[in-house]
Amino acid sequence: MLVGVSGGPDSVALLDFLRLFRDRTGLPPEGVAVGHVNHGLRGAESDADQAFVEDTSAREGLRCVCSRVEPEVRRRATGESPEEAARALRYDALREMAARIGADRVAVAHTADDQAETVLLRLIRGAGLKGLAGMAPMRRVHGILVVRPLLTTTREQVLEYVARRGLAHRTDSTNLTPDARRNFVRLEILPRIREGMNPAIRETLLREAAQFREADAYLAEEARRELPRAVRVRNDGKIALDAATMLHYPQLLRKYIFRCALQELNGETLDLSKAHIEALLSLLTSSTGRSVDMPRGIRARREREAVVLDFRESEPGNGETPSNT
Repeated sequence: MLVGVSGGPDSVALLDFLRLFRDRTGLPPEGVAVGHVNHGLRGAESDADQAFVEDTSAREGLRCVCSRVEPEVRRRATGESPEEAARALRYDALREMAARIGADRVAVAHTADDQAETVLLRLIRGAGLKGLAGMAPMRRVHGILVVRPLLTTTREQVLEYVARRGLAHRTDSTNLTPDARRNFVRLEILPRIREGMNPAIRETLLREAAQFREADAYLAEEARRELPRAVRVRNDGKIALDAATMLHYPQLLRKYIFRCALQELNGETLDLSKAHIEALLSLLTSSTGRSVDMPRGIRARREREAVVLDFRESEPGNGETPSNT
């Protein structure tokens, strides 16, 4: 198992816990290693974070692999927000590091507070059931199995563990300023809701996310059951869905059938934006020849009575917005 460690208290606590768990149980059998992604956004401070993680790993006798990424370059190329660009590059780097050392999963230190912030952010931006369900405890992201062991652990519990264990850690100065959208939610919006409206807003958001996950799981199962009825052609690298059959389903189920078909084609769940979903739905009533680019090098196009999903010859950057032709 590769453990993603930024140097902050959450990831340091996760690494310490998993290291002790491995010593006590022998699991995972091949042990744990440390992965650090240097985003280079804070200059010398970012380099000091990497040095701290490397020193901590060496002190504990753990293998450490590091990777440097450039979110600003990707942001300019894709139009993503700084947070989106950094996230995509981070998971790509973790996937590469895991492959390099032969790890079959990556553990990251998202907490219950991160989950609540994520749900509220997605609600503010506008998200469907899958988005409002929050982060999954286990999911394939950018080709690597990601596990989140601390997803039901609060930030207070993490800090108490760090203090009790006497664990050194780094503080990201950008987490203390309300510049980024997540920091604004964390430092401004949630505290005001907690003080003036709902002292248990974190627990409320987590409870709502759990209900959204139930609904999402039910619809995903229905989509898996209905997909064979909608498929006209299925072979390596290609799935064709009958447009007339798809239009008989309620629109919400159509979305999930498309997601199910894309997952079957790609081998993992794709991060689809509202624009991606709307573009797919529009192909059901469009004319032959129209096509839409999806993430991970997938193309959707209208062909006579079907919507065909297959791979483009060359794959652009992950997470691109759909382009219509």
